[in-house]
Amino acid sequence: MFPDDLTTEVLTASLRGHDARNAALVNNIANAETPGYKRIDVQFESALAEAVQSDRERIRRGSMGESSFLAGAGEVEGSAPSVRSVGTTTMRVDGSNVDADDEMAQLSANQLAHQTVVSLLDKRFSQFRTAITGR
Repeated sequence: MFPDDLTTEVLTASLRGHDARNAALVNNIANAETPGYKRIDVQFESALAEAVQSDRERIRRGSMGESSFLAGAGEVEGSAPSVRSVGTTTMRVDGSNVDADDEMAQLSANQLAHQTVVSLLDKRFSQFRTAITGR
């Protein structure tokens, strides 16, 4: 990656978040009929937004030169999705709180968001390729 390319770092971090959410949703669907199973959820958008804001402020202040990006000092690069169990609701008599239909809908939405981020990364790398090769 390019040392000071915040856009590519944000898109890559977003892919990691969507991948983690996809794994959680698939796990929830697989355990939908397991008595007592509590669904898990992945949150990454707010942490990613805060990391972006922090990196923007540091770049503006000039306290984050090229060498610190190469060393991985950026907040975005270090941001990780937060996985948590959602145990506050119980939907069924067996103690499970997984609604398979809802999980499938969330999975579809997450996959669409993932595909959008992949498309944006593809365009970003096309820009780099054009800048490097001149074609």
